[in-house]
Amino acid sequence: MALAAWLVSTPARAEKTDVIILDNGDHITGEIKEMSRGKLDYKTDDAGRLSVEWTKVAQVTSVHAFEIELSSGKKLYGPLSAGAKKGEVAIGVEGEEIVPVAEVVAITPMDDQFWSRVKAYLDLGFSLAKANSVVNLSGDGEFAYRGEHFGGTLYFDLYFQNDASGSLVSRASVNLTGNYFFAYRWRLLSQLGFDHNDELDLRGRASLGAGAAYSALRNSFMELWVQGGLVGDHEVYTSESNYNLAALVAADWEAFRYDTPKLDAGVQVQILPVLTDLWRFRGTTTVRVKYEIFKDFNVGFSFSFTFDTKPPDPTSGNTDYLLSLTVGWSYRR
Repeated sequence: MALAAWLVSTPARAEKTDVIILDNGDHITGEIKEMSRGKLDYKTDDAGRLSVEWTKVAQVTSVHAFEIELSSGKKLYGPLSAGAKKGEVAIGVEGEEIVPVAEVVAITPMDDQFWSRVKAYLDLGFSLAKANSVVNLSGDGEFAYRGEHFGGTLYFDLYFQNDASGSLVSRASVNLTGNYFFAYRWRLLSQLGFDHNDELDLRGRASLGAGAAYSALRNSFMELWVQGGLVGDHEVYTSESNYNLAALVAADWEAFRYDTPKLDAGVQVQILPVLTDLWRFRGTTTVRVKYEIFKDFNVGFSFSFTFDTKPPDPTSGNTDYLLSLTVGWSYRR
């Protein structure tokens, strides 16, 4: 009841009355827009939009309503005030819970609108060779929304190659994921996907799956999620088609650093033992590294490796890989 009454009387978010105190003693007054992935997004009247490394924040104060996530997975709600000691933050209407700043991994204003809860990126790679007039184009991107309990992510990965003879080689992967977030480290997942790969003679694979993911590690420098579930799919190869049921085991590790040069790196691994075709395993490993060259724009590279130990068509290839140099753009990452 106290929280509900306080929410009604809380000043509008337009008032820039939040205060952060840095390790060096500097005080900055403004508006907390968000904190995630080790970075505090802060808006001021004099200096405009700032990105502050969270580990350099000693204290923070705000009368506004926030959802605060801790490294343990626990969520707290309420305003922020300075703890009794440097490096502590008090959370709640009366500052009833005090936690170290280092344990806070995400801060989200509770009255934020849709676009304030969105993260996105787009990376593109391109090459043109005089020999055979070979043109290569690759791209991958993500659009993710995170609400209080529900979220969704749309991810795509595309590659096209064409030469003077008109020979076209392509691969594509599109995945739509829905999430339900629990109070602690767990979340439920539902997935809808489509894959195509000329190198593996795969004309198309439509898949539908569900499972759960667990946050094994989360702090201001990195995150590690592990996932398990079941996936059903319909595959169409050059010579045949079939239906399958597979288990899914996956891990997603990300690391980020906001000292110069800013770094965003990640490794994703997916392995699917096919339950309806014993001793068949397929999967994908993706590695990416990005360096920011100026605000929201970066350069980097990505590497992906795809395998299928026992494709339905014995004449089909069973491995494919792609290494790309990229330029990209990101939004709120």
